[in-house]
Amino acid sequence: MNRKKLNNQGMTLPELVLAVLMLGAFTGITVMVTAYTSRFFQPLNEEAKEEYISAEKELSDKINDHSQINKTIDSIIEILSEPGIDKSFITSLDCTSLPSLDWNIPSIDTKAIPKSYKICIKSTSLSESNYTELSSGGKPGIYILYSKPENGVSVNSTPVRRIFCRPKPFCKEVVF
Repeated sequence: MNRKKLNNQGMTLPELVLAVLMLGAFTGITVMVTAYTSRFFQPLNEEAKEEYISAEKELSDKINDHSQINKTIDSIIEILSEPGIDKSFITSLDCTSLPSLDWNIPSIDTKAIPKSYKICIKSTSLSESNYTELSSGGKPGIYILYSKPENGVSVNSTPVRRIFCRPKPFCKEVVF
């Protein structure tokens, strides 16, 4: 029987120095690669970079902007699709960043649309019949409610569009 005596007293000083150097090299390379790849996730257009640098302007991301805009568009559609709103009122609406004030929709907050967007409404070629025609088989109108970035379309700001029918009681659901 061959017995070996194990004498494990830990690392020697040269082994410890080598381990610390390897850890430092690995950490340094990891930091360099992370810094290099993070440059690809920063804003690509100059306006967004200026907003990012500027202390008074905050840079918000596209997902939060779109979420906020979609909630606002849902609220606006709910109000504008009611039969009590006249179609001449809708066709007279101009693009605005404050629909609560400019379009006189008090249920929407003044900060409902992000600063860099405007919201607009446009009628389509499927125009709405008058109320008297609607009751005797007329057709409801199809409208496009959309937000457009004030500084143009970029990586961080893209338009949001929604098509809706009004007046709501005369719109039929279509199953595709």
